[in-house]
Amino acid sequence: MRVLFVAQGPSHVQWQIPLAWASQLAGHEVLVATRPPYVDQVARAGLTAVAVGDEQRIAALEKQVKDDFLAAVGRRVHDEGGTDFVPTEREMLIAGGRKMIALAEGMTEDAVALTRAWHPSVIVHDTGALVGVVAAAVAGVPAFGQIWGATSDGIFDVADDHIHPYFAPLFERYGAQAPTVTPAWIDPSPPSMRAQLPVRRVDMRYTPYSGPGLVPDWLWQEQTGPRVCLTTGISVSDGTSPWGGEVQRTVVETLRERGCEVVVTVKNADHPSLRDLPSGVRVVESFPLNVLLPTCAAVVHHGGTGTGTTALALGVPQLVLAHHPMHRQWGAQVADSGAGLMVRIDEETDTAAIAASARAVVDSPGLRAKAAEVAAEMAAMPAPSEVVGILEKAAVEHSNGAPS
Repeated sequence: MRVLFVAQGPSHVQWQIPLAWASQLAGHEVLVATRPPYVDQVARAGLTAVAVGDEQRIAALEKQVKDDFLAAVGRRVHDEGGTDFVPTEREMLIAGGRKMIALAEGMTEDAVALTRAWHPSVIVHDTGALVGVVAAAVAGVPAFGQIWGATSDGIFDVADDHIHPYFAPLFERYGAQAPTVTPAWIDPSPPSMRAQLPVRRVDMRYTPYSGPGLVPDWLWQEQTGPRVCLTTGISVSDGTSPWGGEVQRTVVETLRERGCEVVVTVKNADHPSLRDLPSGVRVVESFPLNVLLPTCAAVVHHGGTGTGTTALALGVPQLVLAHHPMHRQWGAQVADSGAGLMVRIDEETDTAAIAASARAVVDSPGLRAKAAEVAAEMAAMPAPSEVVGILEKAAVEHSNGAPS
């Protein structure tokens, strides 16, 4: 069996590595297709990567989506007689769906050419990589979406009347038909935290993977106080979020006053937001969270589901300081589960609420107990090696004439 994995971005690649390795260890041929900047990430995981997509075209398409979004919000504000140029969460979700389609359009030509040349038996795509849906439809093979934590029906539950007209032409170009629902999800999220949606789910235990790294001596040394990880992941590193500045300073100062050992994980240790950190704060660059978090009493983050799901799997309470609607969705799920807390971050956020929540996530035995319950629930889910059997069954049924 040949299994083609498709991922559209750096954090999405990491989510697919465990199942890709399970497929390869089961004796199957595996390729991981991703955008050119991220092929090295696949190679560092010991897998074979294929670059798909034109980065210049993707950038141009994303710019068009952004321009259309700003124009639409501007018209709505004008029509309502308002002066506050603030998008609604629905408008931002629709724009997010349009952006995913723009990514797909910039990757489709290469992905379709790859499937025609390599003839995969099944395609597994992250649900942000809609190009995987197109490639599978054109090739006529089974497709499985792999979600990365926050449960939503891809673009289909956002606004079909807004999204579908932009998605369908990608299929029509190659004589295929666009689906109106996600056929099946490989879902590593805890069942107790899922929204009830009419989709077929394939449960899979979440295996934390944050890339390679070197374990330093300080990680195992006796701690001076509870260790807390502070991270904003990849998606807040562009400086457009209120994260950083006063928010970051409030968290760090509160935790240091509490006597915590604070470890800040970043993609770039030279980022300007790190210049004014208090003494005693450790900054680490591109550090594997699956190695760090087991030594931590809590993690404070922006709402990225990679960080959040890793914390859940390891039983670590989390404080989500969420600015983006998708991050707020994750934060609400965590808060509802009892395994953590959320504070919405915007220009009017009360720093006292941030400080109180930072203390609570370290000191609350209830949060830690609930986080441990969720971790046990996730540990009982089927391993990636068991999910490979489902991929095998789908490929066999398809080869015997069953519909994809």
